[in-house]
Amino acid sequence: MKILFGITGGIAAYKIPQVIRRLVQRGHEVEVVMTPAAAKLVSPFLLQTLSKRPVWVEDFDSRRPLAHIELADWCDVMVVAPATANTIAKLAWGMADNLLTSTFLACEKRKVIFPAMNVKMYENLLTKQNIQRLREVGCEVYEPEVGELACGYTGRGRLADEEVILGVVDRDPRKPLEGLRVVVSTGATVEPLDPVRYISNFSSGKMGIAFAKRLFSLGAEVLLVAGRTEIPLPLYIPSRRVQTTADMLRVIDDVMKDYDVLVMAAAPADFRAKEMAVEKIKREGKLSLDLVSNPDIVATIHEHYPEKRLIGFALEMKGHEGNAKEKMKRKGLEAIILNTVSSEFHPMGSDENEVVVYKASGEEISIPRLPKERVVEKVVDFLFFGEKA
Repeated sequence: MKILFGITGGIAAYKIPQVIRRLVQRGHEVEVVMTPAAAKLVSPFLLQTLSKRPVWVEDFDSRRPLAHIELADWCDVMVVAPATANTIAKLAWGMADNLLTSTFLACEKRKVIFPAMNVKMYENLLTKQNIQRLREVGCEVYEPEVGELACGYTGRGRLADEEVILGVVDRDPRKPLEGLRVVVSTGATVEPLDPVRYISNFSSGKMGIAFAKRLFSLGAEVLLVAGRTEIPLPLYIPSRRVQTTADMLRVIDDVMKDYDVLVMAAAPADFRAKEMAVEKIKREGKLSLDLVSNPDIVATIHEHYPEKRLIGFALEMKGHEGNAKEKMKRKGLEAIILNTVSSEFHPMGSDENEVVVYKASGEEISIPRLPKERVVEKVVDFLFFGEKA
């Protein structure tokens, strides 16, 4: 992807070289355009070294007299980060008094803006109106974070986290799944036995998080509903944390009316204690647990929302693969993704997976052992675009 990265004169500009470096590491081509004020805060030479391309600051540079037109035509996406209140005002009202603002005005591609400024400046009604004006003409403007600011104030105004910038920028500019709304569940639910112990399983949440990232990168609107996970949730994707299977069902059932698809990648605990002990259970001889079944989340959602697209997972021991198709039919799923546990390989907690995907239509695809991110790419291609490669 060709990324035009605009940097303005906010103190948060010092964070941008690392973002540029990581975008280049991901295989993107990055050109940098800076305001003169930004060039006083971050060395253009440093950014040129990281991007491996010239850095543009001045209008009518003799090396490229029509840089504002050529850069705007070249890129797939234009990013402005940090975006100061001053630059936001100029962009909102079509001013073109430096190379960055001129390029922005000439750019007809996807445009993403990350404001960063003092909290009072951000909360000022004029800034709010300018941001709204940019959104109304199709710009993606992401709110800054709340925290301690360089000026000494505390409030909303910190530049978005590096992972947020990378996740948002690194989206397919074509957005082939734009308009699709997907709930992705992930992780393990936990069922308390007493105040300090619980029943759960070995699910890490890696597969579901990879699904959420991939669907978001293709333009879908994604909500993550997450139990316990071994890795952090992506900050740029809205999420809801839950604890028990009943909690997960309650959240999904509540939001599903506003979504089109459920990818049920979570591993809900099948059983819970009939009664949770009020105090810690003492280790005194044998212990018997009175367990009851938890609700079946995906079956319940199918019952409540029969028109929704439901994609489930099955975990089976080797030799019991046929159970997956029966589960798909019984629960009204559009498709099911089979993980198989054997003495040679256990997918739970692993960074890799190997799966077979069955569709209710009868189509299926087998994906060999690969990193979970690559497996998810192939599964998404098969389920949402019909590709089997």
